[in-house]
Amino acid sequence: MQKKEVIKKARIVFMVQAVIAALLIALFETGCIASDIPGIPPTTRYIAEVAGVMLTIILIPLAIKGFSMQMTRAAKEKTDHFIEYYRAKSNARTTILFLVIMMNTALYYIMDNNSALYCGLLGIAAAIYSYPTQAALDSYCNTQEEEKA
Repeated sequence: MQKKEVIKKARIVFMVQAVIAALLIALFETGCIASDIPGIPPTTRYIAEVAGVMLTIILIPLAIKGFSMQMTRAAKEKTDHFIEYYRAKSNARTTILFLVIMMNTALYYIMDNNSALYCGLLGIAAAIYSYPTQAALDSYCNTQEEEKA
């Protein structure tokens, strides 16, 4: 598969996930999905808050730094399937960040939890940072070519 095709497919996955997240927010804002549900016990609220923050703290660095480390390691291995590997790992990274955004968006609207809003915004910032570009793929491919030489 060519580099341009891989980037195009990775961008499509990224955009589909962004549209789904935007649709979720629109559904909550229009009232199609109930928000700020009363009667949730304080213990449940606390556990949900902690789970949301902890998963955000764990998954964002995993998605960003883990992806970078895996690509650097794969570039050094001189594999012929590097571009396919890049596409798969790029999709995994955007999916992890998408899960962080969706989880925190749901927690924010269902429990009216401001920390979930901030964690969701961190997820959005990380997703913007992780937008698949031709330059990033070329950088990893150049690293791979340098290692072969």
